[in-house]
Amino acid sequence: MTNDVAEATGTALLSELARGAQLAFSNAEQLFREASLLRESGAKNRALFLHQISMEECAKVDLLGAWATSLLMGTPVDISKLARAMANHKAKNRVNAYMLKPGDDEINAREQADWKGALDTFKAMQAAFHERSNSAKNASLYVDFVEGIFVTPDERITDDMVAEIAETNRIYLGLMHPKVQMLNRWETDSAPVKKMLATFRQRMEELREQHPDEPDRALAIVLEEMFASELVKRPASAPEDTT
Repeated sequence: MTNDVAEATGTALLSELARGAQLAFSNAEQLFREASLLRESGAKNRALFLHQISMEECAKVDLLGAWATSLLMGTPVDISKLARAMANHKAKNRVNAYMLKPGDDEINAREQADWKGALDTFKAMQAAFHERSNSAKNASLYVDFVEGIFVTPDERITDDMVAEIAETNRIYLGLMHPKVQMLNRWETDSAPVKKMLATFRQRMEELREQHPDEPDRALAIVLEEMFASELVKRPASAPEDTT
């Protein structure tokens, strides 16, 4: 494949990834509205189900953003893997777990530079979040046989569960909207972000060699450098914030 063909293929794929993120986000918003209507009408079980599906659609935005970032960094994108990721409920719940507040054990492990311990704790939280989310989604739809008795969705889904997932869904939608806009900007002009990502990748590799046991410090340094660089680019005549 020539460079021109590869560039054209990458551009077309980036455009499709941005379009997919917009479609997933729009669907997530629609599901949120429908879930809200169901909740208002008293159909709390089905409301929980739609909120969960809406959150999984939000996860697609994050997944597509990650694939777009890899593409712009020059990493080949396997379309078949992308298709599988879009349909994998576990993968989407695991992505959404990144937006959860870290637990005390994970925070303590980070503070002690116990990166393996922090990662293991987070992975356990990811697994628990997926299990909890998937169990609630199924419980909202089906009559199940639990500990020797049959139970209905009405008996398993509570108002508090629906209130909690509705608020979480609202927060996730707010977090995903800027990411959709970011992908749209990348589609329009990808050159600046390609340059930034190339610099980011090179600098991260350097810092990881310098700080092999402190990945958080390496990331903090590179982000601080990027932030300082953006401040330097601001025009001297920029108005001050008087609010």
